[in-house]
Amino acid sequence: MKFKINQAIRLLFVSLVFGVLSCGSEEYPDVNNYDESLGEVRSFVVRPGLNMVLIEGVIDDPNISEVIIQWDDQAESVTVPVSDGSISVQINNLQERLYVFEAKALDAQGKSSEIIRAGTEVYGATYVESIKNRTILSSSLVESSLSISLALTDETSGILGTELIYTNNEGEEKEVTISTNRDLLNISDFMSGSTLKHRSYYMYSPLSLDTLYTDYTNYRPFVLPVLQNAAVPYVASETSGRWGTLGEPWITNDAAKNHGGFGGWDQKNGNIFNLESGWGSPYIVDGKIYQVIDAPPANYRLTVEVLNTNHNSNTDGAYFVITKGNGGLPNVADVETAPEVIGYQRIGVAGTYTVDFVLDESSEISIGEVATQNGNLYCNITSWNLGLAN
Repeated sequence: MKFKINQAIRLLFVSLVFGVLSCGSEEYPDVNNYDESLGEVRSFVVRPGLNMVLIEGVIDDPNISEVIIQWDDQAESVTVPVSDGSISVQINNLQERLYVFEAKALDAQGKSSEIIRAGTEVYGATYVESIKNRTILSSSLVESSLSISLALTDETSGILGTELIYTNNEGEEKEVTISTNRDLLNISDFMSGSTLKHRSYYMYSPLSLDTLYTDYTNYRPFVLPVLQNAAVPYVASETSGRWGTLGEPWITNDAAKNHGGFGGWDQKNGNIFNLESGWGSPYIVDGKIYQVIDAPPANYRLTVEVLNTNHNSNTDGAYFVITKGNGGLPNVADVETAPEVIGYQRIGVAGTYTVDFVLDESSEISIGEVATQNGNLYCNITSWNLGLAN
């Protein structure tokens, strides 16, 4: 990870500089006499923590009994006994800044070794306050399938990952770890209506003693409304021969029931959605078929697949329409001006139709087709789908 590389290079650089300084730098003069025959502190490692450090070292001389560690220009010090050829000491109550530590070994006669130096940056409240929980940008829940989009991460901040806890369809809590290089997450067994929580965790540097966690953030996924009975084979509420009326939740007005009181459902093409006029059947004036759904605020895209149609020759007009509220669809002549209309597209030739619209507050919306057909006209629709716009 980038932050690990940066921090490791920084720590290595600091150690190398301090190692050079220990060899006679005028900035850090060694005013103590030391015995060149005396072993010294090896593997002198300073690990940063939250307002603290842990210092560890290896001693290569069995005659050394203790190590003196000094910092703040030798104003502060601690004496650490040697145990089994090593030392370990934790220094607490440090401020959030760079520290340089000097270590020299002493034997039982008080002889000292050459001074060795190392340093690190200690972190504190400023760094803790800077770490943030990774943001969930958007989500979409369809039945038990949850898709989540997360914000990109700044790995130089020290972030390691994000923990997410959710409830599955069996009522069990499940935990998912999201790596920093992953910004999309799909969960297939999310319990609809439940919430999830997530938190991110950080390390200041690869040598840090602490893993720091943000507070949990609760999140309720966006529930994408679903159009029902919206694809071949469509279900009819009643039929008579080839023709029928679409079943719930579709609402069909009388003008669309131009086949002896039936209309909108066609047994041909695998039980398809079809408003058809002519060829011996009455023409249609403002025939309407729609359904009403509850929708939360979002940027939506309605996608309608048209198998075949000849509405490109329809001078009166046929439209796919979305209106705000449960009042249904306007007449054909009013589609492009009615204030309740939040999205529409005129039907022309076969193909895929997309209608983007914005809902700025939770509301019922009406989605469907309105057509005036003074002639031999039809429109075979294989599917309706409501999704989120990009």
